Amino acid sequence: MLTWLDYAWMPEEKLAAQPIEAVNLASARGLPGAESIDFGYCLSRIDYMAECVRAYTERALPQFRRKRWDFDNSEPYFRVLCLVTALQRDLGVKYNPAKIPEDVPFDSADSFIHGILQGPGGTCATMPVLYAAVGRRLGYPLKLASAYGGKADHLFARWDEPGREPFNIEATAQGLRCPPDDHYRTGRYVTPPEVESAGCFLQSLRPNQELALFLVQRAHTWQDHSRLVEAVDCWCWAAALAPANFIYLNTAKLKMNEWRRQLNPRKPPGFPEIFVTTRQRRYPGTLPIELEVDAIGTEIVEHLLSEPRFNDSWWEPMRRGERPAQAPVSMEVHSTLYHCDYSFRLIPTC
Repeated sequence: MLTWLDYAWMPEEKLAAQPIEAVNLASARGLPGAESIDFGYCLSRIDYMAECVRAYTERALPQFRRKRWDFDNSEPYFRVLCLVTALQRDLGVKYNPAKIPEDVPFDSADSFIHGILQGPGGTCATMPVLYAAVGRRLGYPLKLASAYGGKADHLFARWDEPGREPFNIEATAQGLRCPPDDHYRTGRYVTPPEVESAGCFLQSLRPNQELALFLVQRAHTWQDHSRLVEAVDCWCWAAALAPANFIYLNTAKLKMNEWRRQLNPRKPPGFPEIFVTTRQRRYPGTLPIELEVDAIGTEIVEHLLSEPRFNDSWWEPMRRGERPAQAPVSMEVHSTLYHCDYSFRLIPTC
């Protein structure tokens, strides 16, 4: 099975041909709490769901043809109604009741679709992905879109077919609703126009943007486990994959600063300066090079502070006000993808 990094480096036209469920599950792999994912079962379960929806829709289509006016004279709407009905009523797809309260924490099963397929139910982060996955198996032009939600953005699906008016698909509660876009500009979703634009809200997501969204969910899981190394990496990738989303870029910078603030108290006086050069980009060129350099430099700082031999030889004596022999005053780092070569400049103590 491909990893999320394999998908991230794909050209967008190749990524567009990949099943959304495979990309979503790959984005969950390796996260805390995701050890129990049965990838084979999840993918075969979606195959089975798609065949059930296909059979149910074929049986129900004569009803649409007899009474088109009961369904807004829209066969796409009727097909989505059949999809939601079959999944909810016949196949047990539902919102996980334990996750309804807004203050309940999410884990990886609440952010990725294995929670629906193997667990007690889904959330607004996962059910639209499942609807899109099953619908795309049937040839439906289903996209994902999101609305600004304050503490947590809201995800939904959308039928977006060239030459036809798109419509939104809300099916996290029982049944189907199709609210207009303006519904997501009021109440709990009220959004200043500049925020809507900066976050690409209410836009049908392209394949790279879908993967970026999944990596943001991955980043949140790492943050919940106080793993800022991995979280910042995910935010940088999200910003690179969806460069029009300035919220992703700004959040990557904010998380970088948070990471630095955590590391600074661990640095002894006289900690060496670090200079980074990139021989091969770790991220696509859509990510500002200065952010990539900052990420690599901060990662190196964490590595140096966590390395026992450096701590014993240098950092602990320096914290005591001593100047060790051969103390480092600077460090040069040469980065190639996820590998770094480095060298110290040492000054002997007289």
